[in-house]
Amino acid sequence: MTRRTGRTWRDVMRWSAPIALEHRRLLASAYAFRVAGVVLGLAAPWPLKVIIDNVLSRRRLPGALGAVGLGNASPEALVIAMAAAIVGIAALRALVELQHASRSARFRERLNVEVRDRMLVHLQLLPPTIRTTHRSGELALRLVGDVDQFVRFQARTVPTIVESVLTTAATLALMLWLQPALAVFAVVLLPALAAIVRVYGARLGRASRERRRREGEVAALAQEIVRGLPVIQALGGNDHARERFRRLNANSLEAGVAETRVAAQMERTIRLAHGVATALLIAGGALLVLKGQLTLGALTVLASYLTQLLKPVERLNDLAETTSKGMAAGERLLALLEQRPAIHDRPDAVAIDRSRGLLELRDVCFEYAGRRHAPVLRGVNLKLVPGELAVLVGASGAGKSTLLSLLVRLFDPTSGQILLDGRPLPSITVRSLRQQIALMAQDTHLFAGSLREALTPTGEKLADKDVWKALAFVAMEDFVRAIPGTLDAMLGEDGVNLSGGQRQRLSLARALLLDRPILLLDEPTSNVDADSEAVIASALGRMREGRTCLAITHRLSLFDHADVVYRLEDGRLVACGAGLRLVAGQGAHGA
Repeated sequence: MTRRTGRTWRDVMRWSAPIALEHRRLLASAYAFRVAGVVLGLAAPWPLKVIIDNVLSRRRLPGALGAVGLGNASPEALVIAMAAAIVGIAALRALVELQHASRSARFRERLNVEVRDRMLVHLQLLPPTIRTTHRSGELALRLVGDVDQFVRFQARTVPTIVESVLTTAATLALMLWLQPALAVFAVVLLPALAAIVRVYGARLGRASRERRRREGEVAALAQEIVRGLPVIQALGGNDHARERFRRLNANSLEAGVAETRVAAQMERTIRLAHGVATALLIAGGALLVLKGQLTLGALTVLASYLTQLLKPVERLNDLAETTSKGMAAGERLLALLEQRPAIHDRPDAVAIDRSRGLLELRDVCFEYAGRRHAPVLRGVNLKLVPGELAVLVGASGAGKSTLLSLLVRLFDPTSGQILLDGRPLPSITVRSLRQQIALMAQDTHLFAGSLREALTPTGEKLADKDVWKALAFVAMEDFVRAIPGTLDAMLGEDGVNLSGGQRQRLSLARALLLDRPILLLDEPTSNVDADSEAVIASALGRMREGRTCLAITHRLSLFDHADVVYRLEDGRLVACGAGLRLVAGQGAHGA
């Protein structure tokens, strides 16, 4: 995997723009209503100008009003018309903003779903070693929190920035038309404010990234504490866990305060600049009115426009903060996306239907990236045939679990070949290869939800009779029928409301329900009682019919059911064959 550093906002936007443009029609309609809102906002003070200049000050009506039939209107009728115009503009603006909000929310939710889906798909492609560099809580925070933060930036902050730019440009244009001297003052003012934002924005971005990093550490430790709560309680580690959690929270608090301090300094500076600008423009405009160079109504419009011009400036604090947070989240998402999967489908890879299940390893060697000259497997030759239960034993660290990872193609061998029915694994699409394999992992994972859902991780709809048959096969039918809800009984996370043996049996039943030609099992009888061990061993002995079965174990109970036993030692297959069970068994016993 490669990881590039030095990402910029351009990299983030280059990645995210194509995703947003997939919803271009919805996005375009949202922006259209946003522009309409800007136009109506600029039109809002003009009826008041007409009342001040053309009713109260008795000036001649503009030609545009005469063209719509108000040229000969009485002052009273003109006031009523302008009041109606104010109400009409407000009503139309409210309608436009409602339509914009509705479309913007729809775009935000669609984008949220799309980006989360893409991040999850990518995360599922990364090798298991991702957990050595990223804690699960941190990955969960990126998948949910960072995506939400970045999507909010895309769907809310970016349109607000666009609106601010349009409002600023249009307002300056109208101010230049009304009174060039005052408009020039505003033009000079804006770069100074932009410089303030640039300086504080950079500091705010750094503070936001540090705060988010600290929050990730807190989330990661919190998840570890929750998952390990029974062990922590049993070992009396409550105080130590609490102290670690408190220390990380204190660091997160410090980062949050630092971010808030920068934001407050920025807001103070901008408010001071706003006050100075307002005072200068009003004072200058009033002098021009006294000299007869500006009407009172025009000054009212200019004052209103100054407020509109400075509204984006007032919001620069929030915009800079949300932009910094959004871009920091985008950078973290991009960093995760830049970690490349270890496995890809070759261009010539083909999807296969149900295989026979004949697996063969030819001179397979493997070493993990970053551990050069420390091979885990060394020249392994192995043949697994349908209808046989093969047992693999060996000391911890000998390479047994790595061998399983190679068979399901979480990694490719450093050298040598693995073949399925005579085909090298890279010539088969990853998806269709894994559809040939049912895996029972050492760490039994059951999703929270109904027992029925836990038994069907691929989402297939199975007939109840097939589920009951699988449960009977692992001696769990009586237990499930006796609990409230039976197949619809709710399981806790990882089946915490079941015993270890029950979880292992359900995991085996799940593998059976997948009905795949290859069955791989990693320590299927570990951490279970004698009864569950006997049930699992017996079930495996019966499940081998029509399947290629390979079980990693340290327990002797599977040996009586095995057709062949292999032993790994220091990455090499040193003993194999049904006639060498005693040798392999002694190795297993010693391990």
